[in-house]
Amino acid sequence: MTERIIGKKVTLRPATLADRRPIFDWLTNSDLTKFMMGPPIYPDSPVPTWEEFVNDYKEYFFDSTKPHLGRCFVIEVNDEPIGQINHDKISSADGSTELDIWLKSSKYINKGYGTDAIITLNNYLADKYRCKKFIISPSKRNHAAIRAYEKAGFIKTDEVPDRLLSDYNDNIILTKIMP
Repeated sequence: MTERIIGKKVTLRPATLADRRPIFDWLTNSDLTKFMMGPPIYPDSPVPTWEEFVNDYKEYFFDSTKPHLGRCFVIEVNDEPIGQINHDKISSADGSTELDIWLKSSKYINKGYGTDAIITLNNYLADKYRCKKFIISPSKRNHAAIRAYEKAGFIKTDEVPDRLLSDYNDNIILTKIMP
């Protein structure tokens, strides 16, 4: 899979195994990490080790061999990597999938890049894999992320998906249903 997915502000490039370590570093070692995981704000969500990350983000997230099980994309602006977005397993029963996203630095927040990446991935997955329902589950403490998800068309719900992958004690569930 070498196709790039073009959004209004960002381009999504399928991640490769060479992107795995930088993506891990963006998650665990950036100036944004403290706003997503680890003490003092998130003592309930420890920063993963490399081994834990590799166990969660298996090779198929980076090599296109099993796109229905999950896939990572590098978010780029003007050919510069600024973050990652991914989807998990696509349910054959209801066409749903869970998303996750993070940017590599605070210099990329509040510019609409995350929102555009989410919308771009939603549209791509709806077109290519007939995904109809998107789920994202941040901590209630992550107000900036929640605002970005709402700008991308997600709404809060009390419906808890069967296979929800929650990282927080206080997660909220947001969903977006495609027409």
